[in-house]
Amino acid sequence: MTVMIKEASLEDKKQVYELWKASYPSQNQNYLTYYFKTLFDQGTCLLQEQDNKVISSIQMNEHVISFGARKIAIAYLLGVSTLPDYRRRGHMRTLMEAALDETSHNYLFTFIKAFNPKLYAPYGFETVYAHRHFLIKSEELNKVSCLHTQKEATASQLLYAYKRFIVKFDGYYIRDLAYYERLLEELELKEKRMVVYRDPVQGVCGYLIYQIIKDEIQVKEAIYQDSISLMRMLKAISEPEREILIEVSEKEHLEKIFPLVIPKKQGFMMVRVNNYELFNKYFNKQVKNAREAFEILKKPLWLHEYY
Repeated sequence: MTVMIKEASLEDKKQVYELWKASYPSQNQNYLTYYFKTLFDQGTCLLQEQDNKVISSIQMNEHVISFGARKIAIAYLLGVSTLPDYRRRGHMRTLMEAALDETSHNYLFTFIKAFNPKLYAPYGFETVYAHRHFLIKSEELNKVSCLHTQKEATASQLLYAYKRFIVKFDGYYIRDLAYYERLLEELELKEKRMVVYRDPVQGVCGYLIYQIIKDEIQVKEAIYQDSISLMRMLKAISEPEREILIEVSEKEHLEKIFPLVIPKKQGFMMVRVNNYELFNKYFNKQVKNAREAFEILKKPLWLHEYY
């Protein structure tokens, strides 16, 4: 049976939605619906058709990152999915090769989330960035005040806090006002929650984006100016019966303020350098792999995007 690779049309969108729904059953359905309504059309979706239906797909989104003193457009792959009855037949390999051929002609880097490194390593992806996870018990915050914390902020205030925080890092997404307007829309879905730290003089200078999943409060993104603002926000979301799991970059040493907590490291982002000759010429380097490419940066990496 002939398998056709093509770019998804508006008519294919519903089938791709159902494919993602089947492939990611743990994904919040309200968020998935929001993604297809608001963000899906901003990227490019490659799919395979067989038996008059969509059997596999890959979404390619474009973003701009800071890399040294430059702004570089990158491709982010997500939505890698195949219907259960069509797996282990080489469909995804064929589709991945087609997607990488597309991104190689248009982007210096291709990103993909590092949830299965062995699956993507054969295509030239390498894990270049990891998160550190700290599991904090509520009693460790007993002596902390939640003074100056609130639950609301405008998109412009959140962007201001991000810009102040991110100057310490590199390799990050260039976010804009539209990014935070979308974030506030996501919060209305009730899957994620937010707390902000509002300094009496400087205004909003930090926020936490978190979810409550069973017995844990999971902080997915922490933007802060100092340990005081971070601890106060953590106090504001703490609950006696739940531990707080916070994800931060490798260079954020929260063990200095929580000395009893042993962090766990987990790979988060894999990167493929699509053209080493161009990269080395552009940056006057002689790197041979993605890890070496990102090691030329003088500041630590910070990446927390999921799409």
